[in-house]
Amino acid sequence: MGLCRREFFKRTGVGAALLAAGSGMLKSSVFAMNPVKFQATSDVSFVGSSSSGTRRQMIIDVLEPWRATVAAGIVGKTILIKPNLVYTGALAATHVDALRGLLDFLRTITSAPIIIGECSAYSSLSTLYTNDGYNALTTEYTGVSLMDLNNTGSMPSVNRHIWNTDFSTTTSIAVTSAFFDPSYYVIDICRPKTHNCMVMTGLNKNMLMAAPLTSIKQQMHGAIGWYSGQHTDEDKCLAWNIYQLGNLMYTGGTPALAVLDAWEGMEGEGPVSGTSIMQYCAVAGIDPLAVDRLCAKLMGFSDTAIDPPDKATPSYTDPRVLVWLSNAGYGNYDLSKINFILGTLASLETYVRSYTLPVNYTGTTSYETRWQGSSSPPTTILDPETAVKESHYLDPKPFLVPQVRETMTGNNVTINFSLPVGFPIRLGIFNLQGAEVRRLGDEFLQSGRYTKVWDCCDDRGSRVPAGRYIVKLEFGSRSMCDLISLER
Repeated sequence: MGLCRREFFKRTGVGAALLAAGSGMLKSSVFAMNPVKFQATSDVSFVGSSSSGTRRQMIIDVLEPWRATVAAGIVGKTILIKPNLVYTGALAATHVDALRGLLDFLRTITSAPIIIGECSAYSSLSTLYTNDGYNALTTEYTGVSLMDLNNTGSMPSVNRHIWNTDFSTTTSIAVTSAFFDPSYYVIDICRPKTHNCMVMTGLNKNMLMAAPLTSIKQQMHGAIGWYSGQHTDEDKCLAWNIYQLGNLMYTGGTPALAVLDAWEGMEGEGPVSGTSIMQYCAVAGIDPLAVDRLCAKLMGFSDTAIDPPDKATPSYTDPRVLVWLSNAGYGNYDLSKINFILGTLASLETYVRSYTLPVNYTGTTSYETRWQGSSSPPTTILDPETAVKESHYLDPKPFLVPQVRETMTGNNVTINFSLPVGFPIRLGIFNLQGAEVRRLGDEFLQSGRYTKVWDCCDDRGSRVPAGRYIVKLEFGSRSMCDLISLER
């Protein structure tokens, strides 16, 4: 028996296949939850410097506790550093001295080649490399090269599906293969910045929005030409798509190391036109969600989730995709689950600044409080006690694994999905006539990653014949599907 990938069955109203999730320990009588990266705590290092120190040394210092981890992790892998280069100008970019500190640290561990790669949304990358001083790094350090990740000749692309703004069909886009390839050791480094559509740019957004090639990056927002956050459902579409790519990228362990350079942040009209805010500190860790939780704290976001959301009091939950990814078990965005192996939370708190947020957040058409033109929560989530608080009104949806050959175990089909919030779930196998042949589960599940193995039998215990079948995951009043082909 074999199993192969197909387009979504059109009668379901879902246009194309989704992405990835996981499997693991017993969660309930029906489903199991994946413990991968669902660690009890996440370690971070923190360094506070001063205006009399240097950014370069600060980065070296914050990375020192990770020496053994990096040395072990890079064995047999290609090192790829992902900075944040959005627009011409040193403030918007990851500062070249932060890269110098990172390269200084790496060169005490390895002499292996190092790639610095970016996939900029706006400007010519060669222009950005020149204007932001990156070209000098190739002469200052042996074996360091700059790469345009848009150049598919140098870095092949792969196709992934993301949602359209109708939220029932998807579009195939080209993404940089290295971020989904475990043979790369990816280091994510950027500064804290405000963002007009996602509240803040931290380590997670720097990675997940870098993956799509520049020519179609705006499609993550819902359409080419959309990036202002002012179109109907644009922010919702962007949030869902970042969550989707996160399910796939983080399952593969990218990024392997996350470094927040908070020497100087950007407040106001980020990610391009913001203004400087000085902080003189840095955070590092192997869990980008934990590092971003401290980024949100350093930016002055409240440690208390405001429900209903209140734009007068920005909360750490406002960048809601980070909450969803944490809920699905890809790291810890919970402050109580973050362990300092260098520095302390108390010392970090002395570096907190109150960032001015973009007008998209503070203005009349508030990013946080708008829900289809009102401040009311969605009615489609049936667990208001937990799900509404976790989703903050952008109506997250589960993520169904695409059914690929690698999920086969003998004569079994392994079906994986993740839940960003709690949902009542029904999972079933249907034939092409729409009749259910096997009910695999029907219960309320909390957020997390889940798996169910179908033994290729119907509800009577008889083996089903070869052919095509629909995997249907229902959540509340909605559903998503994939089409599988069983071969004997």
